[in-house]
Amino acid sequence: MRIAITSITNCRIPRRKIVKLLNFIGQGEKSPDWNVSIIFTDDKEISALNRRFRGKFGPTDILSFNFDDAPGRDSLLGEIYISAETAMSNAEKDEMSFTDEIILLCCHGMLHLFGYDHLKRTEQILMQNREKYYLEKMKRC
Repeated sequence: MRIAITSITNCRIPRRKIVKLLNFIGQGEKSPDWNVSIIFTDDKEISALNRRFRGKFGPTDILSFNFDDAPGRDSLLGEIYISAETAMSNAEKDEMSFTDEIILLCCHGMLHLFGYDHLKRTEQILMQNREKYYLEKMKRC
């Protein structure tokens, strides 16, 4: 799995931890041949994306865009956009570190790219269980 991480913010991004997590997820979901882009942006940019692609106004913490259905060496699974501003605000509100919030969001976004969702209660439970599994795995390593 190739992982491209881009940041247009001044926040320190835990790149090594993100790469480790996404590799765990790729192996766990039995799809290690994907390429993924993660873009850390600000509230202004993510608000524009949120409005354009979801019809919702205002910032959100994360948006995931799935591109390919067929795995392969050159396949781009998708892009994950994370608002570093909203992530920082959420971390403070939830009394957790910025790094832990970023890892949680990357896990959430990656699971979306692999087809998990949380629109229905049963889907939500399944996705939360997978998130918990991968986040616990990260803590052990």
